Amino acid sequence: MKRQSFKAFRLATALTMAVACGFVACGDDVDDKTDVLKPDAVGDSHLDSETPGEDIDDVDRPDMDVEPDDGVEPDDGVEAGDDGEEVDVEPDMEEPPMPELLTKVPLVAVPDPLAGTDLVSCPVYLESKEVVSEDPEVAGYYLCDIYDAKVGEFVDPDPLLERAYLFDRWRDLYNSPVGQAVDRDFNSGTTPDMPEEEWATQEKLYGYMGSGDGGIWTGWSTVAAILRYSQTGTEADYQRMEKQVYDMLTMYEVTGIPGYLSRYHFLKVADNAPSTNEIILRRESQIDPNDHHYRTIPESALKYLPDEYQNGYTDGEGNVWKGTPMWKGRPSIDQNTGPMTSLPMAYHLIRDQDIKDRIVHHLSCYAKRLQRIEIINIQSNPDLIAALMAYFAAGELSMDDDDIDLTKLDKVVGYVSRQVNPANEAKFDFGCPETMQLEPWRVIDATADDFMIDLLNLVLDMGTKDGREEQIDHFYWPSIRGGDAMHLMHLMTMNYYFTGDEQYREFLYKVLINDIKADQVMLTTGAFSLPKYCKSFYGDQITYGPWWSFIHLLDDSPLRDQVQRAYHEEMWDKLVKGHANLDFEIMYAGALEPEFALDRQEALDEALALLPFMGGNGWLGGKLILDGPRRNYPLTPDFVMEHAPEGYEAVCPTQHEYDICTAEVNVMGVKLPALGVDPFDCTGSDWECPLPDGKCTAKMTNKALPPHLRPHTDFLWQRNPFAIGTYPGANGARQYAGSDYSEPYWNAMRYGFITEGIGQVLAWKKIPVVK
Repeated sequence: MKRQSFKAFRLATALTMAVACGFVACGDDVDDKTDVLKPDAVGDSHLDSETPGEDIDDVDRPDMDVEPDDGVEPDDGVEAGDDGEEVDVEPDMEEPPMPELLTKVPLVAVPDPLAGTDLVSCPVYLESKEVVSEDPEVAGYYLCDIYDAKVGEFVDPDPLLERAYLFDRWRDLYNSPVGQAVDRDFNSGTTPDMPEEEWATQEKLYGYMGSGDGGIWTGWSTVAAILRYSQTGTEADYQRMEKQVYDMLTMYEVTGIPGYLSRYHFLKVADNAPSTNEIILRRESQIDPNDHHYRTIPESALKYLPDEYQNGYTDGEGNVWKGTPMWKGRPSIDQNTGPMTSLPMAYHLIRDQDIKDRIVHHLSCYAKRLQRIEIINIQSNPDLIAALMAYFAAGELSMDDDDIDLTKLDKVVGYVSRQVNPANEAKFDFGCPETMQLEPWRVIDATADDFMIDLLNLVLDMGTKDGREEQIDHFYWPSIRGGDAMHLMHLMTMNYYFTGDEQYREFLYKVLINDIKADQVMLTTGAFSLPKYCKSFYGDQITYGPWWSFIHLLDDSPLRDQVQRAYHEEMWDKLVKGHANLDFEIMYAGALEPEFALDRQEALDEALALLPFMGGNGWLGGKLILDGPRRNYPLTPDFVMEHAPEGYEAVCPTQHEYDICTAEVNVMGVKLPALGVDPFDCTGSDWECPLPDGKCTAKMTNKALPPHLRPHTDFLWQRNPFAIGTYPGANGARQYAGSDYSEPYWNAMRYGFITEGIGQVLAWKKIPVVK
């Protein structure tokens, strides 16, 4: 084989691997395949996170009563005759009506318990203020404290509720510059008991990092704010929720492209500019001028941003520092799950019509921006089928008897979000398309002479670091990836819920369900589940959250039943069960009806038992400081196993697990790279597993660890629960937003799983002045 042809085959097989991970919900682009095909490094951060000194960003189907068609045009029973005239074909046949797409309000708020009282609600626990008034009864000092509306007085709060208010406080004040949920880096380490007035100072701040994941974690922080308001009903919590929704939408506005999400936005400043609490800064030397993902914020979007973006910020000595407002591109599926989960939940609760309109505008424009790709005549190319199925089999593909047979597909359909960059911005559509894209943007024919060239170009266009004219930011393959099938059905449903526009219902039923069989593909989501030594756990998290939101958006219908069924069979039973993931367990127990949540009590019991151990992760003198911020403190394997419950062991991969993770698949003469078990040079540590190739890999626990013994991270529920220990470079030098506690806590209260603390809300409490 010629070198060029060999390279083409190798790149073509990369496409099959990118597509293949889709029986799971890896749900992202080729640029992330290193994270998809390899396990999370122990204590490592997300691929898109940032650290100082490193690169900044780097089955029974429901009775639908719809006949299959081509997914593009309804069959009107007429076709052209030889003379160009139309002739009737089966004139008595009429297209059956589509099913109704039944949606409902996903969430409602409790009444404001302070309504009709003299008390005023407040948003930030333990904040204080002075009120100047001629009325001595009003004038004085106030503290934002916890008031129990049931007993009519300020109280010592329920401990788990107080922890939730504390985490929300730290997020709001210190981990959300311009509303973006990111990591706060200190210029030196912290201790778990360091007073807030010390670690929160401007002098202690190094900068805001982890912002490459700003879209997803801002979205989940917004989910937590929505859930909190739904359970407190106070005016202050409404305003807090509305502000977070506004800030989430701003992450779209800064791009100047409807429906195009930024990863984050920031101010580019000189290298000698000082840090500031108010906004994210990036020094000029930190920004690669050749990285086309960094783009200038258009002037029309500055109205959504604080004054510092236009006029600069002032340091402690009164000096004004100006910069260039910028945003970071290459939005992935991960990032888009943030707004796709949070904004539909908020829509009914929001009072401001402009904000509601902007929610609809961006989520509908995002849907309509997606362009269709078809790979056709696959059955004529046995090598291509073998490439797909051989890779699946290497991962011990486990299909159910009634699952759709994907080996019989003759057409693979994808929907892609195209990237804006210097190579295409003269032709790029900066507007909002009027309709969903039905005609294919690209067709790749497996019988064509130039098939391999076309496939190679598609693979190159899916490599997100490049800046080709037809570059792709991310893609969905709903005809073979279960998670992608769910995401697109959810996207159509939310837009139909917002607008009632029939094009979304038609796209759901005619294109996704009839043409692509997305509802059946959804039922294969858990078929490709890897051993923990080579599994990326974040793929589950970016799928089960939007799936949970999808369930709450659907009203009683055969479709909702199927979505619930798949949530149990695929997400719970095959992918997340046994991971001690209390976030998912609360969703599973709360969202599913009893006939689908077959393990409801098991999941709920574990979630409620683990929740008290979720909070701060710093140990001091052998005691865990749960009511402290989440930071990157060291956690040695010895310490973890010493404190682990009875029955926990540190284990190495079995031969069977090793074989699955390292199996080589020979397809079309090309050896596909093995999944791997994160090998490294052996050091002789007791926590290493020798491998047959002379390398070592880290031991993991035989059972998922409870939250307080897991490595630090930005959002715990996307990480490996079997990893033992972590060694950050500096003790407590990075602080996380903490939404991984707040969101499941408020969700548990929403479902009535937590009753202590109900009715305990934040209100301004007048403080007697001691003379």
